[in-house]
Amino acid sequence: MPNDLKQQLHCSLDKFEESELVLVHRVFLELEKQKLWKKIGERAEADRQAGKWEDLDEVIRDVRLKLRQS
Repeated sequence: MPNDLKQQLHCSLDKFEESELVLVHRVFLELEKQKLWKKIGERAEADRQAGKWEDLDEVIRDVRLKLRQS
């Protein structure tokens, strides 16, 4: 991988037409989404292992019951 990859990407982006940048933008958004889902998953797993979700089923049941009653 080149050392100046960011600079090369910037130069490439400058050469794209506006219509081509739409696709590049979508790719960047997809990469960001994947990065965030990974981070969320890691934190959720850490919380689960720490026992923070032990009563989740009970909490969901209580909320659903309250929603039906209102």
